[in-house]
Amino acid sequence: MIYSLIFILITAFSMLFIQHLDATIPAMLTLLVTTTIAILYFNLVNLNNLKSIYSTCWKHKKLWFAMMLSVLVMQAGAMIAPGIIGASLHGFLYFSWLGALGFLSLGWQDWQKNYMKFYCGLCIVGLIIVNICFALNNTFSEKVLFGLLCSLISGTSAFVYFKQSQTIIKTMQLSASKILAVRFYLTIPLAFAFLPFNSLTHYFSYENLFSIVLLAFISMIIPLYFSQKALEKITSEQNAIIMSFCPALTAIFQEIIFHDVTIQSGFVYLLYSIVILWFYIAQKQIEKIGEAA
Repeated sequence: MIYSLIFILITAFSMLFIQHLDATIPAMLTLLVTTTIAILYFNLVNLNNLKSIYSTCWKHKKLWFAMMLSVLVMQAGAMIAPGIIGASLHGFLYFSWLGALGFLSLGWQDWQKNYMKFYCGLCIVGLIIVNICFALNNTFSEKVLFGLLCSLISGTSAFVYFKQSQTIIKTMQLSASKILAVRFYLTIPLAFAFLPFNSLTHYFSYENLFSIVLLAFISMIIPLYFSQKALEKITSEQNAIIMSFCPALTAIFQEIIFHDVTIQSGFVYLLYSIVILWFYIAQKQIEKIGEAA
């Protein structure tokens, strides 16, 4: 659990930083540089095992490709959406939808044991719909719709990736850092294809490069490592539920730094936190009753 908690703390800061950088640096340039740095870093970390890592991946080409595709969609959406709809709203849609999928999945797998988790997932879906309505009521445009869709698709891809990661850990016997070394190879060509080549040199200043390198560490290298380690200790559903606390934390940081979180969204984040808190309290009471019986 500690790995997931560290992940959400760092990720909250990274999403705010992405929103800040979007005003001066194109999202695809940021995505290209950060993923390239991540690939170099994790390949260097696993330098003595690269031959066996890539040999194993080649033997399981379909699984490797599916994982890279999920990461491509997940990372592209996570890099684009904060600049369009804001860090807190993106964080809410991304992680609350991720948490809802975790709850609904557990309820679907074992209804008698996890029916409360299923209903909790439905409550979260309701809050997502309400917050989307608030966002569209404040600013209705195709760009905002695109940003909202990016967040939801990115969250879905993240959940799929978590499931794939556990399969890879069991099937391919790869550790967290080894998976991180081979997961970005589809992301780089996509980001490169959408670069603003006509004005590209304009963005290469020392300040921008430093910001992107810093973002690579706080958005990909450090949190992704803790996320991957979490998947070695707990299930993908449990990990998704814990990470769903990230939007409330992001909203708090955003209000402190930028003072631009709306009252309506803040109310939804509060309700969302109450739903999660209620679930854990109710779950603990059920476990106590079961032990007493």
